[in-house]
Amino acid sequence: MSIYLKKINYEDIDKEYEAIISIPENENGLENKYFNVSKDEFKNVVIPRLLNHSNGIDLTPGHVPDTYFFLWDDNEVVGLFKIRHYLVESLIKGAGHIGYAILKKYRGKGYATAGLKAAIEVCKDLIKEDEIYLSSHKDNPASLKVQIKCGAYLTGENEEEYFTRIKLNNEKKLHFGIRDLKRDDWSRITNKTVNVIDYRNEYFDGKICLLKINNVTSPLEVDSPIGKVTIADNNYKNLIIAPKNKNWWLTVMYDDNNNLIESYFDISRLNNFYNEENPFFIDMKLDVCIPNGHEPSLMDEEDLKEVLNAKMITEEDYKMAYKVANKIIDFYNTHKEEYNTFISKMFSELLK
Repeated sequence: MSIYLKKINYEDIDKEYEAIISIPENENGLENKYFNVSKDEFKNVVIPRLLNHSNGIDLTPGHVPDTYFFLWDDNEVVGLFKIRHYLVESLIKGAGHIGYAILKKYRGKGYATAGLKAAIEVCKDLIKEDEIYLSSHKDNPASLKVQIKCGAYLTGENEEEYFTRIKLNNEKKLHFGIRDLKRDDWSRITNKTVNVIDYRNEYFDGKICLLKINNVTSPLEVDSPIGKVTIADNNYKNLIIAPKNKNWWLTVMYDDNNNLIESYFDISRLNNFYNEENPFFIDMKLDVCIPNGHEPSLMDEEDLKEVLNAKMITEEDYKMAYKVANKIIDFYNTHKEEYNTFISKMFSELLK
């Protein structure tokens, strides 16, 4: 498999045309003005126009130069990427530098991630800003996940969209983690069983999942406040508590004999429930770890400070993360017995 971006051209007109007319007029924020164009018009009007626009020629007032790239996998077109060379105010607060769509029959195969990574490399030579501005519709959480995986960080939102940016000079490769409820993102797991329920009490409204890790490619050992611990191996289990409209996400880990290992609270930037079947969160780098039989500890404080210094979060975000983490610690310390009773009860019920 060879995946690459190629600028619109006459040489590949047949496959370019079939691709562009297969993309709807508005595809998750990518406006496709040419979805119903004839092949003759595509060749004689559209391609010359787009090549001119790429060179800043014959632009409509208020528009900026942009270049159309088709995403290829070997000899097949699988998607379309539109890259704007610089931004005006309306684009900064809206569509940003890149719009893209993957052809319907190629979705769910990783092409959006591969294409965006390729587009980022193009942007290093093409755009004038030092960050790539992006947006994603809230009813398309897959697009937001792709952007986060490619190094984006969340900068804001409105009723319809999230707004993100990707730093082009991210030498330290700083990025935010993203994790879904059913752990479909965890490639270490080769066989699993999930049991998900909706749950509401006085403390949260959301979902609880029991993840049975039947088989893994290899055990996972991580740092904890008490030293190295194994948190994933064959027949290990996770009780995952995912609340709506909160800035935390809890994973309670058990070994193959159902012994509690630790409780791990990820402080989250966003808990996304637009896919009710498998919601996900974007982390904030700060965590609270409670090893079995030990007191709560803050984790990854240096990571949080690092993304603050890189201006990938604001001072308000930074303070919010600590506020949430300290609230979790205070709650646990004052409701320890109640907490342990609850997770034990939920683990037993979902294990049946």
